[in-house]
Amino acid sequence: MGFLDKLFRRGPGGEAEGIHDDPVEQGECPHVALVPMWDNADDIGHEDKASRYDCGTCGSSFTPDEAHHLRETEAARIGALDA
Repeated sequence: MGFLDKLFRRGPGGEAEGIHDDPVEQGECPHVALVPMWDNADDIGHEDKASRYDCGTCGSSFTPDEAHHLRETEAARIGALDA
C-alpha cells in the first residue's frame, strides 16, 4: 500500500474504505445542518434576507418559514432519533 493509498484510506481494490456515497434519504434526515442561501450578493451574511435554506446532509431545500419551523423543533426531532 502506497503513501497516497494510506492518505486517502484506499483499500487493495483502490476504493475508499469506510466512505459511503449513498445520500441520506429525506425521511431519515433530521435536517439540523441548515445552510442559508441568498439570491443577491449584497444580502450575504444577513440571515433574515436568505431566500432559502439547504440541508447540508441530504441536500433538501426549504423556505425561510420551513427552516424556522425546523429549527424550533430540532431538539424534539433529535430526541426522537435517540429513542
